[in-house]
Amino acid sequence: MKRPQGLETFLTRIGRTLGNRVSTESEILTAAAGDESGLPDGMPSAVVKPLTVEEVSLVAREAHDLGVPLIARGGGTGKAGAGIPTEGEVVVDLTGMNKILEVRPQDLYAVVQPGVITRDLDRAANEHGLFYPPDPSSWESSTIGGNIATNAGGPRAVKYGVTQRYVWGLQMVLAGGEVIRTGKHSLKGVVGLDLTSLIVGSEGTLGLVTEATMHIIPAPRAVETAWLDFADVHVASKAAEKIFAAGFTPRMMELLDPVAIEVVRPKVAFPIDASAKACMLLESDGDAERAESDLLKMCEIAVEAGALNAIIGRSDKERDNLRRGRRLVSSSLKERYPLKFSDDIAVPRSRIADLLAQTATAAEKTGMRTAAYGHLGDGNLHINFLCESAEQRRSANVVRLELMKRVVSMGGTMSGEHGVGLTKRDELELEQSREVIALQRRIKGVFDPKNIMNPGKVWPLS
Repeated sequence: MKRPQGLETFLTRIGRTLGNRVSTESEILTAAAGDESGLPDGMPSAVVKPLTVEEVSLVAREAHDLGVPLIARGGGTGKAGAGIPTEGEVVVDLTGMNKILEVRPQDLYAVVQPGVITRDLDRAANEHGLFYPPDPSSWESSTIGGNIATNAGGPRAVKYGVTQRYVWGLQMVLAGGEVIRTGKHSLKGVVGLDLTSLIVGSEGTLGLVTEATMHIIPAPRAVETAWLDFADVHVASKAAEKIFAAGFTPRMMELLDPVAIEVVRPKVAFPIDASAKACMLLESDGDAERAESDLLKMCEIAVEAGALNAIIGRSDKERDNLRRGRRLVSSSLKERYPLKFSDDIAVPRSRIADLLAQTATAAEKTGMRTAAYGHLGDGNLHINFLCESAEQRRSANVVRLELMKRVVSMGGTMSGEHGVGLTKRDELELEQSREVIALQRRIKGVFDPKNIMNPGKVWPLS
């Protein structure tokens, strides 16, 4: 994208109010140049750091007037490239708007600014005996604004759902500077079109979220955790089906495939069976007696279905050690395969084993390995292409395209929780019809008639 002609005028105008929170310094630009997608960094023309909704409105109004494209930025933890800027774009860094404005435990909601760290919202809720369920793996650094942008999920989504379920209302600045509010501060509300849900998952293409009313819920009194080893992914998948068929909904049901096991085995503080080709992290919650009873019953079902063993955490430390076995997968794969990249897909739970087997076979034909891990409970897995050279990355893209076609043919989706951004923009027509894509473009045009809000993301360019 070319530098817009009005850029210097834009920076001058907003600089009168934001002062040194408008920057074109190389160090600041570089810090806002990329995300965790593995795609090459971009380079914005400037970074602005508003602290109030009035300042965000000023930025949007002047940008709309002068045709300057804007891209919202939170913690930079996105996996789909939606936060990668290009030359000519101005990054609107919202991390300074990081206040929890209100917690109302009696009404089960909190009002927060977009820069609030996900885990901090959960901790604020914990002080009142409540919790915020969505728990993306980056929750120690990801922001609520970013979670809203991508409709983030996490391991607890199998029981509690993804971000959208917990967003009751939003304050958003539109292109042109208009400030709107959507939604409500109550559990129920069906007046008019559900604009709040439309905005959640829109990846910053409709406007800039400046405040969110987030649902928080009573925290379970107890959480119980187990780690199970299996001979293969098919057995683990069948065990999962039987657990759900028996009427249980686990708090967490995570899967590791053989390569994921291989990289974490040396790092965990508990034994993984030497013959294990699949592992499951399983949790239950509720009152103390029910949580323990449910976990034991689910483990019994899994062992009857073929689990090699079940390790049950008997203390907070042991439970944390078991969870750590899952948390370490992504970073451990990255250490061993720096050129790796991953795809976030979701399919019906019963199709997971077949999908993984077919993808691994296709990858092996190119001399490349894959690794898979993620949320077995809701069918959302992260399939990693373990590239060791630029040539392998090119081959991996062919396998990746076939993976996405296979996922859609199975009734699944190309992205379960990371969004589309740049990584899947050009393949969107594999899942959505041209008519549906055109409709979404028209909706964006109503919110953003000059196409200045995160342009070039989500929808194919042609």
